[in-house]
Amino acid sequence: MCLICVDFQKGRMNMLDARRAIGEMREKIGEEHTREVVKMLDEADRNDRDKSDD
Repeated sequence: MCLICVDFQKGRMNMLDARRAIGEMREKIGEEHTREVVKMLDEADRNDRDKSDD
């Protein structure tokens, strides 16, 4: 796990900052982990939207 994952999951980084950071860190963390992080952020975003629709 990278710092983006850890900070986002602990609530120390919001969605916008996490997406910005993944763009900056893409080369350092590699394409595979980048895809995993983007997937995690997309799922969290969907969950947030689902909760706000209720």
